[in-house]
Amino acid sequence: MTIKAWRIEKDWQEPFVATLKDRGASAQVVGAALGKVDDALTASGKSAAEHFGDPRSYAAGVDISGSVDGRVSRIRAILLAVAGLIGLFLTLWGFTGMVRDGVDKIAGMPPVLPFVVGLVLVVGSAIADTLLGRHADVFQTPAGETEAPGALALVLNRLAPWIIVALTLIGMLLIWIKES
Repeated sequence: MTIKAWRIEKDWQEPFVATLKDRGASAQVVGAALGKVDDALTASGKSAAEHFGDPRSYAAGVDISGSVDGRVSRIRAILLAVAGLIGLFLTLWGFTGMVRDGVDKIAGMPPVLPFVVGLVLVVGSAIADTLLGRHADVFQTPAGETEAPGALALVLNRLAPWIIVALTLIGMLLIWIKES
C-alpha cells in the first residue's frame, strides 16, 4: 500500500477536509477531492489559496451526492423514523390501557411498561435525530448549498421526528378525551 503525499498546504487542507466531512462526505469522496486539488496544484505550480481561494467555499462546491456516508445518513434517518413510529404505537397502546377503567394488564404486562418504552423510543429518536443533524438526513445537501432545497427536505430532514412526537401527544389527548 502506498500513501500519497499531498502537495497541499496543511493550513488550507484541514479546513477543506473538515468542511467536506461536516457535509457528510465519505473518506473516498474526500480522497478524490484532495486528489483533484493536488493534481491542479501540481499542474499550475500555485498554492492552494491562490488557485482555489477559501478552502471552505471551495469544499462547499464539491459534489458529495454519491458518498457512502450519504447512504448511511439516509439509513440512520429511516431507522430513527421507524423507531419513533414503533414508539408512537407502544405509547398509545400503553396509555390506552392506563386510562381505561378495570385494565391492569395488556398482553400479560402492566400498561405502564409499553407506555414508558414507547415514550423513550419516540423522544429518544427525535433527540438522536436532532443531535446527529446532517448525519441523519433523508435528503442530502447539494454542492454549494447549506441546506437541502425544498419544503419536503425540511420536513423529512428536520421536522419528521418531532412531528411523530406531536402525533403521540395528540393521540394521547384524543384517547384521554374518549375515555373520560
